[in-house]
Amino acid sequence: MRMRDLEKAAGVSRETIRFYIREGLLPEPHRTSRNSALYADEHLARLLTIRRLKDERFLPLSVIRSLFAGGGEADWLEPQMLPEIDHVLRQRLDADGERVDLAAFSLSDGGDPDEVQDLIACGVIAVAPDGTVSPRDARILKLLDDGVRIGFNRERGYAATTAKRLADVMHELAQLELREFFARVAPHVGELEAADMAERGVGLLNQLMAELFTREVLAILAERRRVANDNPAHGTGQNGDAGQKTAE
Repeated sequence: MRMRDLEKAAGVSRETIRFYIREGLLPEPHRTSRNSALYADEHLARLLTIRRLKDERFLPLSVIRSLFAGGGEADWLEPQMLPEIDHVLRQRLDADGERVDLAAFSLSDGGDPDEVQDLIACGVIAVAPDGTVSPRDARILKLLDDGVRIGFNRERGYAATTAKRLADVMHELAQLELREFFARVAPHVGELEAADMAERGVGLLNQLMAELFTREVLAILAERRRVANDNPAHGTGQNGDAGQKTAE
């Protein structure tokens, strides 16, 4: 299709299309001459995906670009792959409350309003144009505020960048798991079965991550104690007692 056809089908201007090509969000078209080019269905599907991720998920272009990284591996993002699963899972996983007005969000004593703005600026919390956040983002804010209340505050080095690091880890894990899901499950099951598996899988993975994280924390602390006990220069306990007896 020609540029004018792509503009009409995607609902975006040619300036935007050219910008996306320059930024690597769209592949180069097939150029038939210096001033003429042909665009494929891939260009239209990609443009519709970008619009969906921007308008429905409020993702910045930098994040969308990272999702598309890897060329053909980004096929799982295209609308034709389980086209209704996003809608079905959103109804199931986000059907637990209305959007929350960020201006009405209440911080506990000691809560820092600037920290909320930092969380928005670094992409941990997504705010819609009407100033609201999703119920999930509101719960994330509440958890982070609870963390400040028990001592994980800016004065001790805990800031929005700490939450951003966790969010980045979760993003990478979610992207990996979704790629595997679409590669291994999508070609073999129907829409509803895929949605059922994804919904139950999210719940199981949330529990599994909590258990794995707690196990690793305990294992690292145990290893720390073992190393300290084996090194009198840094250890206490038995080594410390032995040192005291020798001194006596």
